[in-house]
Amino acid sequence: MPYSYPRATFTGAFGDNATGTWHPAQATIDQGYVTLWVMSQAGWVQRFSLPATQVTVKSAAQRITLVAGGQSFPILADPSAVNRALGWNAANIVGGAVGSTALDVGSAVGRGVNQFSAAQSFSAGGGAEFLAAARASGSPVSRLGYGAIAAIGCGGGALVVFMVVVITLFTLGL
Repeated sequence: MPYSYPRATFTGAFGDNATGTWHPAQATIDQGYVTLWVMSQAGWVQRFSLPATQVTVKSAAQRITLVAGGQSFPILADPSAVNRALGWNAANIVGGAVGSTALDVGSAVGRGVNQFSAAQSFSAGGGAEFLAAARASGSPVSRLGYGAIAAIGCGGGALVVFMVVVITLFTLGL
């Protein structure tokens, strides 16, 4: 019985660095090939189709980046989450500047809901299935999910707190 390659599709939006715009996109893996389709004014355009072993698949949070022929092709599950995150961060900064606890708490809740929404979009767009199919088809795959990102952020915050305590103790000890 011949080996059957897995099939999967990740649906999102391709970030065009030249124009700064997002276009609907689909990354498919089928019969051992990774293909990227991007919507243009003329319809769906195939950007590339290569054997899976020639495409590196990187994923962080709600993004999958395909690296083919030395060029990166980022695909976001929910590009509007980026603008929402910027808005919530601005609200947090304003809340801190004016001393508004309600604005601080509201922006923290908003950021959390936004992350959940982006993660849901990644799941609904077929992100996990695409990564598994790419790995099974021979693509080098790396994934940095929300848990790891949160751990890095918390670890960095804990390091800052530790350094402040050490510096304060050192200063007071002189």
